[in-house]
Amino acid sequence: MVEYVCKKCSKTFGQKGHYTTHINKKLPCITEEKIREEIELKLRLENKPKVVDLFSGAGGMTYGFTNDFNILFGVEHDKDAARTYSANFAHPMLNKDICSLDTDELVKTYGKADVVIGGPPCQGFSMAGKRDNKDPRNSLFMEYLRFVKAFEPKCFIMENVPGILTMKTASGEFVRDIIKAEVEALGYQLKWEKLYAPDYGIPQKRRRIIFIGWKDVEPQFPPKTHTKETYVPIRTILLPREEVPEKYYHSQKMIAGFFARLKKNKESGKGFGAQFIKEGEPCYTISARYYKDGCDALVRYSDTEIRKLTEKEAARVQTFPDTFVFPVSSVQTYKQIGNAVPCKLGELIASQLLKVFQLN
Repeated sequence: MVEYVCKKCSKTFGQKGHYTTHINKKLPCITEEKIREEIELKLRLENKPKVVDLFSGAGGMTYGFTNDFNILFGVEHDKDAARTYSANFAHPMLNKDICSLDTDELVKTYGKADVVIGGPPCQGFSMAGKRDNKDPRNSLFMEYLRFVKAFEPKCFIMENVPGILTMKTASGEFVRDIIKAEVEALGYQLKWEKLYAPDYGIPQKRRRIIFIGWKDVEPQFPPKTHTKETYVPIRTILLPREEVPEKYYHSQKMIAGFFARLKKNKESGKGFGAQFIKEGEPCYTISARYYKDGCDALVRYSDTEIRKLTEKEAARVQTFPDTFVFPVSSVQTYKQIGNAVPCKLGELIASQLLKVFQLN
């Protein structure tokens, strides 16, 4: 008896007609190898600690967790940031207002999580002047805690700006103390630390506050990997001069404005003005406003040849790999890069959290 064998999936057929129908179907057949790969991937994910990713942005922190954790879903209200996120990660992205999400339904769909990560804005919103806009109890921070309460993780990570440690409410309460009290009310302990990106091999003078909450096993902050003598300099990620398109260079009129502002600020003793990158040092902080003129961190070849960083260079400063795509406008790309947590910092934080689960 003649047998017909599909070369793609190794399926056998006793009749030529059935074989012909199979190989001509519109949907490609799934190979045994592909099936094995999908099963292995599912098993690997099931054995990894599960993460809920809130206020995801483009996914800087997310990227650091992808190797050793199973990210259940991300949440991001901004449609452009959500688009970038979805272009780089396979897990679901909920492009919605976090306040509109039903945590009970999400728990039913995805199950409980081991970790919650995210950078909720802790400065409150104002309602016709009736609320203190510096009180985190009036902010999206409470939405973050709503998810922590629902998913009951073993630990969680919150990222914020250094100013959060000195911020006070209208009544004089430290915002950090309110945050700690709200976290402890859920049965978690809380600690925080200011991390300086160059200490972790990141070519950027960026400072961020990382909060760690836990119930049983206390996670540690990542140990420093670099010293001032071994900081990664910006020159290691700059494009060759000849590869930078003309559009990134500033006009002579703009350059004159930079120098005039520098002189004025120096005379008044107020403000800083344009900052020129020192190629032997880490870059200045890339902010969300970098797209405007790049004056936070300018490349200066001479007094008449000054440019801003390209999108690719700015992404490298934040340790995004070159394979990470930003399928959005240039303005949105710079904004997303400026708002992100450096990928490498996320990775080092993730490696410390993983130890908690290995101990268990």
